[in-house]
Amino acid sequence: MSQYVVSARKYRPNTFADVVGQRHVTDTLTHSLKSGQVAHAYLFCGPRGVGKTTVARILAKAINCENLTGEGESCNVCDSCRSFDINSSFNIFELDAASNNSVENIRALIEQVRFPPSQGRFKVYIIDEVHMLSAAAFNAFLKTLEEPPPYVKFILATTEKHKILPTILSRCQSFDFRRIPVKEIAAHLREICTAESIQAEDDALVIISQKGDGSLRDSLSLFDRIASQSQGKITYAGVLESLQLLDYDYFFHMTDALMREDVSDVFLTLADIQKRGFDGEAFISGFSEHLRDVLLCKDTATAELLTHGDQIKSRYLRQAETISRSSLITYLDLINQCDIQYARALNKWLHIEMSLVRMCYAHRRRDTELPNLPVAEKKKPENGTVKTPSTEGSENRKKEIAVESISITTISETSTENITFRQEEKIIETISIKQLDPTAELKMDQQTDNSIPSLKGLSAMRQKAEIKHEEEKKKVPVLVLSVLLDFWKDFAENHSSPSLRQTMTEAIIEIKGEQTIVIRTGSQTGKNRILNETNLIDGLRSLVKLPDLHITIDIDPDLDRSKELIKPKKLLTNREKFEILSSKNPLINKLRDKLDLIPDQED
Repeated sequence: MSQYVVSARKYRPNTFADVVGQRHVTDTLTHSLKSGQVAHAYLFCGPRGVGKTTVARILAKAINCENLTGEGESCNVCDSCRSFDINSSFNIFELDAASNNSVENIRALIEQVRFPPSQGRFKVYIIDEVHMLSAAAFNAFLKTLEEPPPYVKFILATTEKHKILPTILSRCQSFDFRRIPVKEIAAHLREICTAESIQAEDDALVIISQKGDGSLRDSLSLFDRIASQSQGKITYAGVLESLQLLDYDYFFHMTDALMREDVSDVFLTLADIQKRGFDGEAFISGFSEHLRDVLLCKDTATAELLTHGDQIKSRYLRQAETISRSSLITYLDLINQCDIQYARALNKWLHIEMSLVRMCYAHRRRDTELPNLPVAEKKKPENGTVKTPSTEGSENRKKEIAVESISITTISETSTENITFRQEEKIIETISIKQLDPTAELKMDQQTDNSIPSLKGLSAMRQKAEIKHEEEKKKVPVLVLSVLLDFWKDFAENHSSPSLRQTMTEAIIEIKGEQTIVIRTGSQTGKNRILNETNLIDGLRSLVKLPDLHITIDIDPDLDRSKELIKPKKLLTNREKFEILSSKNPLINKLRDKLDLIPDQED
């Protein structure tokens, strides 16, 4: 068996040009090498797997190169470069600060710095994970780092820049490494596939790059794992199965079902996801990212932020054309609320299903928030009059005044009781005619003299309004204690928490007034348990369906059974103990008679 080398080591860059995604760092370093302005200390900061140690090794190799190229790269031919390639260089030292973090280790380093290199021009010290040094070690290292000998260079690397002392930061040239974009990681993986003769789909490489989260080393580790089981062909489906990821088809299909208000399809799709072994968090996270990507595709400028392949990106663009921006924002808000409350939900899949149902009918809820205003009927022109542009404009003005007058009459309670629909039409016509012809006010006064209702008509309308009001009051549901108790008992018996069942069993439910439910419990702990059980409170509200229902929870110390005093057991005398033992074992009496024993008497 040949020795296997992972891709992260096998394809580790040897030159600045091979470094992926850190052009802003490599360009600066090559310019400093070409100009001969190499600092005595560098600090490389950034997340894991983005090339900090790799760039440090390339820089150390270039510093000691005897024949530096015009591009600032090492020649790979001289003795210094060749000794570095085979790990036999005596001028480049790599230290791990995680295992050499004490003052004694730094003092040993300072002693080594005193001696010049035996070969080459510089001694280069690469200290990885430098934030792991102790405060005392940092302080011991300050003087040497600030004024090292002219033949010494320091290159420090860390993933946590905030843990390094400001005095160290001020003595180094700091370079911040960024997370590598998905496209650049995918392109690098494509080069490795070409070199290794591996067939790979573009979408599969994009998925691997996305899961790397900006780290090339993590992406290469995933690539090696998938390549080892793909038998020379990496497919999109194989990557999803290997990494246990949900296919984008589920998210596209779920979004289409929500737009169609197809609740059955929503439940069936979610059940299929559950059967495949995925948990709720994976679905919520994936669906949130999907809706966010669809929202980005609503604008051509933000669509460039997508990191998917061309085929999947085209599907996002097509779906973005069929759904409104307001619907997407509503869906994102609801799925975000579902994610926040997911950890507290007892039945987690039911919690997700109810969130999807709310999303399914979200636009209906939005439409019902604004009531539809009544629209006045159009009157046909009499005597065959022809409409002119001026009359059309006046008719539009009539409609606006009609809507304004009707909305005013619906707001005022007295006007709704005393003005009929025909009288509203008269008002509309009056305002419209006055708007068109201000001089027609006299004519309208003469015409409306006969239309003033009599007192008898007003009293009749008032009676009808009172009768209608009484009928509406009868429709309001009434609190019934027996119904509440039955619901309370069923909820307690079916709940999985023993402590909540005990609290509900000991609690007392009462009804005060017409719209108040009072729950009395024995302690603050019991009150908190009932308040935290949102399903119980929501169930009571949905059972009663009163718009102004009030539920109050009071603490009654008399109901606290934990404070009941335990009566102390009575102490038995020696004779009573003997009688109890002899009743259980009669042979004790024979033993007493045989030995002529007498139980001890009380003092």
